[in-house]
Amino acid sequence: MLSDKKQLIFKATAHAEYIRIKFGIDQRAPIDPVSIAEQSGCEIRYLSLPSLEGMYSPKPHAVIFIGSERPAGRLAFTCMHELGHHEFKHGIRVDEIKNSILSDANDPREFVADVFAANLLMSKTSILYALKTRGLDPQKLEPLDVFRLSSFFGVGYTTIIDHMTSMLRMLNQYQQNLLKKIKAKDLKAQFGGTPQSEVIIADSFWQSRAVDMSVGDILVLHKGAVVEDSRYMIKKDLVDGQPTYIACSRGYTRAFHESGGWAVNIRIAPKQYEGLAQYRFLDDPEEDFAWKK
Repeated sequence: MLSDKKQLIFKATAHAEYIRIKFGIDQRAPIDPVSIAEQSGCEIRYLSLPSLEGMYSPKPHAVIFIGSERPAGRLAFTCMHELGHHEFKHGIRVDEIKNSILSDANDPREFVADVFAANLLMSKTSILYALKTRGLDPQKLEPLDVFRLSSFFGVGYTTIIDHMTSMLRMLNQYQQNLLKKIKAKDLKAQFGGTPQSEVIIADSFWQSRAVDMSVGDILVLHKGAVVEDSRYMIKKDLVDGQPTYIACSRGYTRAFHESGGWAVNIRIAPKQYEGLAQYRFLDDPEEDFAWKK
């Protein structure tokens, strides 16, 4: 049984590396899950259903359904999990809400899809590079360090801790338990986050992909960085010198450093969006949010 599990891990990890090579993605870079799934031939649709994690249907054409009521990190992981079902030709799959990833599922199809998703989103090379560029020692990681990394890779706080422990062997059991004693909600609260909103920290090393947010989410920038267009994001506070902004309208904008040459694109979707993924960031002139007034 153990050897079978090792074979599944090897198979899933190798295929995740193949997908990066196939689409010319730098092994050191984070990925855009929706873009990869679409390039792989899948239509992506979001559904606002409380019990739905995700679903994959290969007929009449490949479609991935994602439950949009889940946290942002879960949406990214679910998208890649369902892509795993597509890549390994598992047929129709329906995944209801679960509390953790990489569980010892009895179904090898679910296990291989989990391992594939984790390694595509958080490859060992990309994690090592993210640590190196930030000057972080994996043996001395603080909860806020991990939270910043989870923002960069677009995954959940506990997801990246578990992956770095069980799959990548960068953290030991003691570190895993210690880091997980601090809850993501408490880290978010430091920047004004609530249970209903996400907090994304875009540090000066954020490159290679856009910042994806939903209306009501909070963006934390590094010192000297600003958001270009106040129609989409409103400045809130300074937290330890870091400016924070709240997303107020769907659409596209940009953040940049006034003197450092750093810039990043920002894409904002409605909260719990329903519909085709490709339309989620398009402006809606009829949107009006009370807290903008």
